[in-house]
Amino acid sequence: MTSKKKAISDEQLASLADAVLELARKLDIRHPELHGLPPLTGTEVAVIRDVHARPHATPSQIADATGLQRSNVSTALRALEARGLVQREAAEGNARNVEVVPTDLAVEGIRRIKAYWSQRLRQAEESDLAAALAALETLARIADAIDVES
Repeated sequence: MTSKKKAISDEQLASLADAVLELARKLDIRHPELHGLPPLTGTEVAVIRDVHARPHATPSQIADATGLQRSNVSTALRALEARGLVQREAAEGNARNVEVVPTDLAVEGIRRIKAYWSQRLRQAEESDLAAALAALETLARIADAIDVES
């Protein structure tokens, strides 16, 4: 039995993760330029991102999409609703089901965050940004491949 040599080393993978974390740190939404945005937990951020990307999703659909426990999604939705960031609406054709939509306050906050991210990223070289954009689909597939439960 022969063992296959790994083409990509653990050290290289750790370096990739480190670079992603450093970029995320530098794009942190707690920057003073974004003052006035309500502080959110990691779970709340995951939920509001999904609600913004997929308005009218049900809490169960949000849980499935984010990989979060249904009870954690419910807790996050209550907190986001209390802060005026999401609303629950009766599902069309079935008043017993609810759908979640972002409020205008949430949409404006996300607009501000995206503008901040764009401004920060424009500090990089155009060629580096183009290379990163070319890797977007690959990075999304990597994110999808990583098991949330691990």
